[in-house]
Amino acid sequence: LAQTEAALRKYMRGYFGAPLYDQSQLESLERELCVDEHQGCHLYYATGDDTHEKLKGYVAAQRRNALRQMELNRAAYEADATRHRTSIRRLTARIRNAMLAYLQPTPVRAASGALDAGRIWRGVYLDDDKVFTRILQSDPGDLSVDILLDASSSQIDRQAVVAAQGYMIAESLTRCHIPVRVSSFCSLRGYTVLRVLKHFKDKQWQGVNQYFASGWNRDGLALRAAGDLIDFDPGPAARHLLILLTDASPNDSRRIPPSPNDPLGRDYG
Repeated sequence: LAQTEAALRKYMRGYFGAPLYDQSQLESLERELCVDEHQGCHLYYATGDDTHEKLKGYVAAQRRNALRQMELNRAAYEADATRHRTSIRRLTARIRNAMLAYLQPTPVRAASGALDAGRIWRGVYLDDDKVFTRILQSDPGDLSVDILLDASSSQIDRQAVVAAQGYMIAESLTRCHIPVRVSSFCSLRGYTVLRVLKHFKDKQWQGVNQYFASGWNRDGLALRAAGDLIDFDPGPAARHLLILLTDASPNDSRRIPPSPNDPLGRDYG
């Protein structure tokens, strides 16, 4: 509580890396998103750039821990690389099969097309004009995918597993020519943080190994923030899918503020 807002923002930059938005954009977003149950909270979007200024104290220790975890994530993946590669091949095949099944031509009843002799009676007796059949070519259109990883402290004992899961899903989608972005989220000192680990345009996947768990998880605000990230940078396709990997156990140090229906407020969890 003794820290100023400027000091907290500096802390977030040192902890998570360079900001994606400038301060005026963030303040505008907070006015829009940090309302109702999230009143008084703040947002921080990090680019995933792992270059940091000279750090001191606790934040420097946490950065060292994050870099150490990045190496552990990489080593754990390589130690079980054969099983991971097999999982990627299987998931890629399932995604491709699903896409092929969706793209199969589908016959539908219509008011024009090829006459269906077996349905003519419906036109005569039921005044049903859909006595024709048309073949529709299904087209899922272009699709971009966001993978959002819960990076709260509840994941500390399984960080390498979560990083590997995020990588394998993303790699499988990429092999099917679907653009993917990978981000993580957590809450710290009243800030809900989204950190982009892999951008759509990135060809390398090392950033996913930067996954590092700490703090809390204010899931509701994180989802609002993820929606804004999609609006800010929707990727190369108009249609979008968000995949959220979480233990579904939201909790935060900042309580839900009092309201007319809840005059004492309550714990966020």
